Amino acid sequence: MAQTIVELFEDQVHRSSVRPALSRWRDGLWEQFTWKEWWDASERLAAGLIEHGTEPGERVALMMSTRLQWVVVDMAIAMAGAASVALHVQTPPAELARMLRENEVCTVVVENPLQLGRVVQAREEAPGIERIIYVEEDVLVASPGRRGEDFVRIESMALPEQLDVESLDELRATGRAVLADQPRFVARRRRKIDADMAAVVSYTAGVSGRPRGVVLTHRNLVSQVEAMASLRLFSSDDSQLLFLPLAHMFAQILYLAAVGFGMSTVFGRGPEHLLEDLQQTTPTLVASVPRVYERIEDEIIERVRRRRWRSRLLPAALRVGQAVSRRVQSGENVGPILKWEHRLFSHLLLEDVRELLGGEVRFLISGGAPLKEETCEFFFAAGVLLLEGYGLTETAGAVAFNMPDDFRIGSVGKPLPGVDVTIAEDGEILVRGDTVMTSAVGAQDSEERNIGDDGWLHTRDIGKFDDDGFLYITDRKRDSIVTSTGTHVAPEPIERQLCELPLIAHAAVVGDGRPHLAALVVLEPDAVLQFVKEQGIDAAEPVRQLKEHPRLRRRIREHIDAINRRLASYERIRSFLVIPEFLSTQARTLTPSGAVRRAELLRRYDDQVQQLYEGAQPVEVGR
Repeated sequence: MAQTIVELFEDQVHRSSVRPALSRWRDGLWEQFTWKEWWDASERLAAGLIEHGTEPGERVALMMSTRLQWVVVDMAIAMAGAASVALHVQTPPAELARMLRENEVCTVVVENPLQLGRVVQAREEAPGIERIIYVEEDVLVASPGRRGEDFVRIESMALPEQLDVESLDELRATGRAVLADQPRFVARRRRKIDADMAAVVSYTAGVSGRPRGVVLTHRNLVSQVEAMASLRLFSSDDSQLLFLPLAHMFAQILYLAAVGFGMSTVFGRGPEHLLEDLQQTTPTLVASVPRVYERIEDEIIERVRRRRWRSRLLPAALRVGQAVSRRVQSGENVGPILKWEHRLFSHLLLEDVRELLGGEVRFLISGGAPLKEETCEFFFAAGVLLLEGYGLTETAGAVAFNMPDDFRIGSVGKPLPGVDVTIAEDGEILVRGDTVMTSAVGAQDSEERNIGDDGWLHTRDIGKFDDDGFLYITDRKRDSIVTSTGTHVAPEPIERQLCELPLIAHAAVVGDGRPHLAALVVLEPDAVLQFVKEQGIDAAEPVRQLKEHPRLRRRIREHIDAINRRLASYERIRSFLVIPEFLSTQARTLTPSGAVRRAELLRRYDDQVQQLYEGAQPVEVGR
């Protein structure tokens, strides 16, 4: 049994040497690499790293977007006995400097001159950086001050003389030369790796809003893969399309799962090419965050509406799909008539779902953020299972997962085998097992790691189990709001209801220490343009300026009023603010998994939030 991710990789290479392992888009074609080719590429890079002085236990930073080279370099770092520090390409310089400094990083692998420039800037506060390795020597960027684009080339950059900068190809050439003389050069280092050595440092949003580095060992990662293997969900015949950021644990564990199961991984060209990539590569598995599935759902509904008479059948199709899913979940017999109706509607209206996904998808996986039940039921109505799971960076990925033959829409499934989950007295979800981290960067004791003396990880998520053992996430403990009247309010259920209006892309409920609740809402551009068209409003103004249009604000107010009628008095939204920007990970207003960074929004719009409450009278609340 493998003890490290390198052994996991080595075992798979022996089993599947000539089978396809990785694919990427290059020069208009999808290029494939076998498991043996991947192994050889990583071993050469590992030899180059060791030759340059990389020591066991050292931390090497990886700052690249999701691409084939990411996993090749990551496995090379592991072969060298080092640990990867996974960093987002848009990490601000000051924060980047902190991350590099607190991990004592000497070597950074970057994608192109843009990331190289960020590291050079950060190096002023992280002087320990000695070497930067780059994948691409130039990058096309928008030219400021004029239309068009320009190439930024490394050869034209002013670099510190004492900094060693080389290409990935040069590192590979060094490694190839070393291995030609000493074929066992990397093998000797590999044998020194043990299960309790750090394998990856992955950053996640901390309680204070400042990202913290979670240190995961080889044991953590291998235990996660073994837990997933026991579900018997995947096989070597599967292929996955990977486009999520590999700096996030969700994507990292997907790639490692492929190593464990022998399935191939296709690296997509990015969200803007998602539908095209799905149809060209025909994956059997797709894993993503809820927002991607919501956009696919919107695309399908728009296609159906363009079919005129068929669009009138859509409500009936969704009702039938919902009825079937609920009977399946409860274990009831679907019945021949309902089964026939479901098959008919799926064929008439929603076959585009399967077509858009490439035609071979067995099921979809959602994680990283809460999934709307309506979206899940929509895909079920189309005959495609969308299964939600739950996990954290601190648990090396998944904690619970729904199964194709055992699922509950609205839940995150049952705990994985070997992963212990319990609910504390205050409703907090606690997790224990070999997948749980043992340390965090800069954390000196168990309290800072959110791990009790009994080994239970405090997730800061609130949840419950139903009678059948399915886990439900009901709120986030860290986001609990306490109003000035002393009333505790869970914001997430209210935020989910706010986002049911197509005009609202994101919402954040605020009111900590205030007399009542207010909402910050972010508009969905496409929905706003559709609303403008339907209302006959002059669409010449940008979407950001349309936010104050009386009819748009009235529609949002009506939606909030409808929600308020379903809420207790202390949960009601008394006022709202439309945010004049679109949220993104680059702007640090969204986490990599698509969740709103509440603390960052409050910081940016503190004055406007204050104005929402000025002159407001305390609201009588009670339970």
